[in-house]
Amino acid sequence: MNLIQSINNAPLQQQTIVLDDGTTFAFTIRFIPEQYAWFITSLIYGDFFLNGMKVVNSPNLLFQFMNLIPFGMACFSTQNREPSLQEDFDTGASKLYVLSDTECKAYGAYIRMGTAIA
Repeated sequence: MNLIQSINNAPLQQQTIVLDDGTTFAFTIRFIPEQYAWFITSLIYGDFFLNGMKVVNSPNLLFQFMNLIPFGMACFSTQNREPSLQEDFDTGASKLYVLSDTECKAYGAYIRMGTAIA
């Protein structure tokens, strides 16, 4: 898990992330004050495009796309709440991470094991 350290309190930000294999993905993140929320307004990796995903606390926000992309994104926040303030990533109240392919597969195995038990 690699922390994305470059997110600040600007309401609109563009990031390019280099993955372990040297490939990159780009994403735009926007804070929408009327919704008290951060959104990934676009994420581009090769031929994969994602538009309009709310950033919530999750061990892998991109889990549903695990067969399409070799990475994931996790968000964790303190104070038992979602990232709902513009300064949350800048102050460290919320943190956004990039997950490797191995971490995504391990999380998928964990989810499948939990589903089999239930």
